Amino acid sequence: MEIEGHRKYRHVDLKLLSETIDMMNKAKDFQVISQIIFNFIQNFVNFNMAVIYRLNEKENNLEMVSCIGSDMEKMKKRVPLKIGESAVGLVARDKRAILIRDVLKSKEIKVRQYYDEDPIIRSFLAVPLVVGDKVIGILSVSSSKPHEYDEYDVKMINIIASQGAVLLELNNNIVEARNFSNQILENVNSGVIVVNQMYEIMIFNKAAENISGYSYEEVIGKNIRTIPLKENGEDWSIIDSMLENKILFEQPGYMIKKNGEYVNIRLSTSLIYDEDNYLKSCICIFRDNTEIEKLQKQIAMADKLSALGRLTSGITHEIRNPLLPIRNASEYLLDKYGGNGGDEELIKLLNIIREESERLNRFLEQLVNLNKDTFFTVGECEIISTLKETLLLLNYGIKKNNIDLNLDLGSEKIRVPLNEDNVKQIFLNLILNAMDGVSLNSIDKLRNIDIRINTTKDYAIIEIEDTGIGISKENLNKIFDPFYTTKANGTGIGLLIIHNIIANSSGKIEVESEDGHGTKVTITLPIV
Repeated sequence: MEIEGHRKYRHVDLKLLSETIDMMNKAKDFQVISQIIFNFIQNFVNFNMAVIYRLNEKENNLEMVSCIGSDMEKMKKRVPLKIGESAVGLVARDKRAILIRDVLKSKEIKVRQYYDEDPIIRSFLAVPLVVGDKVIGILSVSSSKPHEYDEYDVKMINIIASQGAVLLELNNNIVEARNFSNQILENVNSGVIVVNQMYEIMIFNKAAENISGYSYEEVIGKNIRTIPLKENGEDWSIIDSMLENKILFEQPGYMIKKNGEYVNIRLSTSLIYDEDNYLKSCICIFRDNTEIEKLQKQIAMADKLSALGRLTSGITHEIRNPLLPIRNASEYLLDKYGGNGGDEELIKLLNIIREESERLNRFLEQLVNLNKDTFFTVGECEIISTLKETLLLLNYGIKKNNIDLNLDLGSEKIRVPLNEDNVKQIFLNLILNAMDGVSLNSIDKLRNIDIRINTTKDYAIIEIEDTGIGISKENLNKIFDPFYTTKANGTGIGLLIIHNIIANSSGKIEVESEDGHGTKVTITLPIV
């Protein structure tokens, strides 16, 4: 009679079934799909509890993913149902539905019950969630009344279960793909930002946090134009890319971090369109290029020095060959005609020849030493006493140009793996450059040179800072280039020589400057 009753209302059931499947197909989240399934069951049969399980092949058990009619958190804490055990486990093993009209009278199949937590189970049915030939889960429905379900109910619920199985499998694949892509995003070394068509930040990965200094929580969901994070001091290239529908690749620039620091970056963008070809979002991938640019400069410098070494070896040889007899001839003529009563004009010209020959010889010596690594690192000295000796040589020029010299040297003796001539050459070049810089200031501007020497555990840190005219950003990148100079009488090898001295002692020299705002040179040398 019950089956006949169901047949009588079959057109109502089919309408409910059709509407339910339509809603399931439109749902994007499996928890929403679960609720749709439970709503169908509620409108189709009487029940007290319904549960959806996912098959865990690795553990050979069933994991509950959704339920209605009992406490889900308590159910999750229970010992998992094993495949092949209890009624639900048998459905998973045999891949076929089970109908029990009265659980308490069933002797062949046992249904697990928790009387203190769940409603009493009398009527019970369970259907497999099958995709192809593979069981991926189970849907069980139970009632506290006996004889509540029949074969017709099983068939109808099985139809819903089949549709739910496909969507559950699809959901599992989507979740797995999303987790995989999230792992890639979080572990990739490049920063990734995704903004929607409203310029709101939708994705901001860990590398983006590390490079920018901003946290995910500070920027997510916000308009990229409204946050202080800037690229090239202006709006992000993402905006230009979206407005102009163009893709950027490895575009150089810089980013202003949260702490105000500038970091060199390389940036690429990609545009995402929907099925109607409307711009949906923009992906921006960027990386910190600071260290790479430093390495590139070091490689370029090494190449230049290598080429310079080969060039100077030939030049010095060709110049010294005729220079030696010129020097010898001038010495001979001075000895012969330089006595009392000699021609003054002749003596003056001979002195010029001798002095210029000596100057040219010293210049050649500097060129030759550019390509001799061991020359610079022989010996050791105490840098503070060497600095003081150097300042004695420069004292007259410092006072003459009204320069205020401020020293912060401490009392500790610091020895470095450079001989005294090397260290004096470093100090002379840098302090003379600082003096030139502040001397070009107008009278009403500060003329200060500050020299500070500190130590860490293994290194001496020397800072020479002036309030001079500074160096433009364009020229700052060239100051260690061979023969590059902005001075009318400069040779362009002074900074190159001290760069080589410091580098070959395992030290480092860094220059910070801004046009019109002075220069700061920081030298790091290992302590003996």
